Amino acid sequence: MKLNCAILHQDAGLQDQLMKYIEKVPFLCCCGAYNNALEALKAYYEKKVEVYFIGIGTVKEGEIDGRDFCKLLDLYTRVIFIADTDRYAAECFRLDALDYLVEGPDFATFFQAVSKASRWFSARENGNLGEEKSAVSKVDVPKVIYIRADNRILRLELDCIDYIESCGDYVKVYYRDMSKPILSLCSMKYMEERLPVDRFIRVHRSYIVRMDSVSIVEDNSVIVGEKSLPIGASYRKRVKDYVSRLMFL
Repeated sequence: MKLNCAILHQDAGLQDQLMKYIEKVPFLCCCGAYNNALEALKAYYEKKVEVYFIGIGTVKEGEIDGRDFCKLLDLYTRVIFIADTDRYAAECFRLDALDYLVEGPDFATFFQAVSKASRWFSARENGNLGEEKSAVSKVDVPKVIYIRADNRILRLELDCIDYIESCGDYVKVYYRDMSKPILSLCSMKYMEERLPVDRFIRVHRSYIVRMDSVSIVEDNSVIVGEKSLPIGASYRKRVKDYVSRLMFL
């Protein structure tokens, strides 16, 4: 298993050190290194980053701190914090950090941290996360998603998303009570991977719908509000499985 990783740290020297370490680990692939949280977040939505190395330290006024940046990431992105002191450790582990390294870690310490990530993703892939998986599914089920649109980061309530439409390199998010859809630079695959599977279903290569927003299921389409969305041939089985779980009178 190859894990995509990225770095957010203001120290260029430490970035270089981490990238050299990453090159030595066969199951890691570096997708980028950033010193600005907004640039890092934009790239995060364009790439599938599974492990993020995030620095904690003094930031300029108006910039996003590493701990706040962590809160914007998807639930299944594992975070390894790096700081020049251990005083933030307790707070970072409350943010469900995978590990916490003091600046200038040697390769052995780094390898121990990324090995935890490898084991975590292997367990997830094999459906064997045990108590951690149970905690994610029962307690930490996401209620919001963050997307970048018009040079802003928007916090969207999942309950208010009706459906999502593919638009080339962009997606359109149809959000309740908004007159126009929200246009964001990311792929349908990315959206599908980030949305909870028990609440959203892909019915077509161009459409993902929130299950609770569907009012009618027809042979070849689903109705969301006044909009009829087609059911693609390759997605028909998953729609059929969804319908089979419904209670009929």
